[in-house]
Amino acid sequence: LAGGHTAHPHLEVCSDCSTRYEAFTGWLADLRDEAAAEAAEQFPLERLANQRAQIFRRIEAAERPGRVIAFPKFTQPLTSRSSHASRWIAAAAAAGLIVGVGVGQRMDLRHALGPAPGTTQALYNVPAPIARAPVVRAVSAMAREEALLSDVDDSLSRGSVPELRALDDLTPHAGERFK
Repeated sequence: LAGGHTAHPHLEVCSDCSTRYEAFTGWLADLRDEAAAEAAEQFPLERLANQRAQIFRRIEAAERPGRVIAFPKFTQPLTSRSSHASRWIAAAAAAGLIVGVGVGQRMDLRHALGPAPGTTQALYNVPAPIARAPVVRAVSAMAREEALLSDVDDSLSRGSVPELRALDDLTPHAGERFK
């Protein structure tokens, strides 16, 4: 709308659309009036006056330069002082770092300070286990091992696996020791 006149030529020709458009603009005007009334209820004039006064005070304070308070203890910059104590502290920290790295390279502290990884600590005291007799192997297990070794020797003598032959040449045999 420009000055109360409709901007689109269709609204001048079509009476149904013109009526609907005027109803819509009337509804928007009512909505605007209701919103203004609700805002006036939510923001009374006293509150708006307080806000305006606070804004004006801030504007006035911004025009004046700020005051800088000087503390007598820090009148000189801290970096301009020559302090032998700070040099000693820095040297001691550097020496401690170097010694720590050197000792860490020389010692394996993982095993010295705690249990080995993957082990758990008991939460209660358990009496020491009773000494047991040494484990005796069954004859049949030894016979199975001898059979396995004789099978390996047989495959080596036939030369069917060249990789095993190379390993056999590199390792000393038990029989050679006793001869």
